[in-house]
Amino acid sequence: MGAAQPSRLAEGSTQTLTSVVRVVPDVSGIDKTFDYAVPERFGSVAIGSIVRVELNGRRVDAWVVAHPADEAPANYALKAILDVLSIGPSSEIVELAQWCAHRFAGPLRGVLTIASPPKRVKKVVAAPSRASRSSRQTVGEIDDLMARGGGVVVWPPARPVRGVLESALVRGRTLVVCPGIGNARTISTALRREGLSVALVPDDWQRAAEGVDIVVGARSAVWAPCPNIAAVVVLDEHDERLQDERSPTWHARDIAVERARRANVPCLVVSPLPTVSATHWAGPTRTIVPAAQPSDWPTIVTADPYTSTSASDDNDSPRTGLISSELIAHLRDDSKVVACVLNVKGRARLVACKSCRDIARCEKCEAAMTLGDTLGCPSCGHVRPVVCARCGAGAMALIRRGVSRLREELEAAAGRPVREITAESSGVGNAGAGVYIGTEALLHRLDSADVVAFLDFDNEVFAPTYRAGEHAWTLLILAARLLRGSKAPVVILQTNDATNPALARFTAPNAAAVIQSETETRRALGLPPFVAFARVEASEASRPVLDSAPLGVDVAAVGETSWLVRGADVALFADFCAELRRAQARVYVDPQRY
Repeated sequence: MGAAQPSRLAEGSTQTLTSVVRVVPDVSGIDKTFDYAVPERFGSVAIGSIVRVELNGRRVDAWVVAHPADEAPANYALKAILDVLSIGPSSEIVELAQWCAHRFAGPLRGVLTIASPPKRVKKVVAAPSRASRSSRQTVGEIDDLMARGGGVVVWPPARPVRGVLESALVRGRTLVVCPGIGNARTISTALRREGLSVALVPDDWQRAAEGVDIVVGARSAVWAPCPNIAAVVVLDEHDERLQDERSPTWHARDIAVERARRANVPCLVVSPLPTVSATHWAGPTRTIVPAAQPSDWPTIVTADPYTSTSASDDNDSPRTGLISSELIAHLRDDSKVVACVLNVKGRARLVACKSCRDIARCEKCEAAMTLGDTLGCPSCGHVRPVVCARCGAGAMALIRRGVSRLREELEAAAGRPVREITAESSGVGNAGAGVYIGTEALLHRLDSADVVAFLDFDNEVFAPTYRAGEHAWTLLILAARLLRGSKAPVVILQTNDATNPALARFTAPNAAAVIQSETETRRALGLPPFVAFARVEASEASRPVLDSAPLGVDVAAVGETSWLVRGADVALFADFCAELRRAQARVYVDPQRY
């Protein structure tokens, strides 16, 4: 039984009914609400409280999400809740979670889990609000923006973000959301040294609920308690880590904007290059682009490794690898720390037979195989010896090299050790080498560098996803921050065509021009934020719903079980996605990589 009527019959219960609560069980696969009676000994149970109930013979935790009635209908005797376990998210956060679950077409349970304290909290003692800190040094134009309800601030990667935060802190209690917990920890440490009370969530969830000057954390902090909130700040809005990849696929920016709107407080979105979604929300009148300074970005140059020549070559024969002569000059300078980025793991992601030039493919699923000690299929896991299935030859040509193979080539070119770092590598920071190669995880793992080289920048800019440009800018921003301690920072973008306008704009970053270009492209192609967009994994039960999509919602098949759904009317789109979920379809709204 769902929320429309009481869902649990009492079995021999004689407890006095004082009230009724509607709960969401913390059980995977159950996306319904159930009504329970509250025994007199528990008194009034607040919305958001975490309780213990019996469901289908099991004792499970649940969140109280509503008080549907003071008394049960005469023909029903409800089961009673067993215990009140903990304080949970406030009623305002529960309402926000319900909005999020509907807007992003996912289970409410998934959001309430994130919004709940990591440990049981029995009591919260409210702390008094402090006076606003008007004596602190702020940024004038951002102060004006906050007075107008907030907006977007384009803040270059080399500039400290402290002044931006101060413009929010002077207003009172502030919620700050960062892409990663490392950023949040750095901010909290700096503010605590100044005597401010800070809650780093989720660990300090109870302190945040009691009331502090600033609540800070990673993506999930947008759900953290912050009584008497005065401002919301989202840092590095461009970073993909701010979006949850699980269903519901909510973005911290969207939740922050909606939370600030409901609380009637300003929301500030900060990024060196904000996404189209952020600038579309703010509009041109509430988007600030400060005057450019020479130190805002490092020196960014392009290089073509397929036409440039090595300084050691006696003739002008073209090179055929991913190591350009510009990069070699830095690799051989022992005083420089060089970080090389290539988002291709392993030795080779695409190989072909040297004899017949046939691409090595899996005989089971036809996927292209990768080369290690053996040929392996990344799709189904099938492994076979390094032998061509067509002609039987054992020699393979590396068409697309991976970081493991490039490490060997870099060591030969640099004449010094090269360390490989990927997401699976252990250890953090600069250690053991002056040259590093790895996937984009390298940009998060190192402490500093003098040169960052993207060995195949075309692979980022021209990736077959509608957010490829934004992802490429994200990598460039990470590189710029990695170089902040260098006296002569350089970013090398290796590309096949440096004259391509899509690549030329990366060498001289102009936030306003990039935002305008991306906005025009999205509008012309009918992509978010101008339409709502979702990838749907359909079941047989959901096929009839897809076939009967309402006017204003476009549905297109992209596979046997995958569909794309778009709609310009967000409310209509959300209702249709909710209908799909009731028909057992999985819905991913605004997926990052599509």
